[in-house]
Amino acid sequence: MPSPAASAQQHFSARAGSEVTGAHWVGTTAVWTAAGIWALLALHAAVTDIRHRVISRRSCWAAAALIAVLLAAAAFAEAQARHLLLVAAGAAGVLITGEVLYRAKPDAIGYGDIRLINASSILTAWWGPQWPWWALALGAVISVPQAVLARVRHGSSATIAWAPALCAGTALIIANRLAVDGPVP
Repeated sequence: MPSPAASAQQHFSARAGSEVTGAHWVGTTAVWTAAGIWALLALHAAVTDIRHRVISRRSCWAAAALIAVLLAAAAFAEAQARHLLLVAAGAAGVLITGEVLYRAKPDAIGYGDIRLINASSILTAWWGPQWPWWALALGAVISVPQAVLARVRHGSSATIAWAPALCAGTALIIANRLAVDGPVP
């Protein structure tokens, strides 16, 4: 029985129409590792947001930094260093918008959510600058039933733990991009 790495290599080799080279393997592994780190962050953020209404600053920044380093390694391994500009452009738009909205109305969203969005945007931007926005939009749509229920129960001062919905939206986008485009652009 082939190992998961060998199965993944065969899958993506068949999709690319060529054998996976050493450099391609490094790029693929780096992106999958970045996705795994994000998944651990998402699990941690969702659980702590539900239990304590807090999203760890350290875990978000550490995960974001590791994801950025891994994506840089993947881009260099694939000889696509210019791809990092696309990633930066995709993530920067969401990061700047989140920061401006938070500063304009800090009681509307927690800064932990902003940090989680930042880490998620770095990863989803790997597949193109539009994907962080889609992940954010999908997370917002997923949170609507919870928000409506909270508003009905507690009135206009209701708050929700938004991390689980943000994580679910981002996870769906990551799964879609991995299935459709694979780990390396």
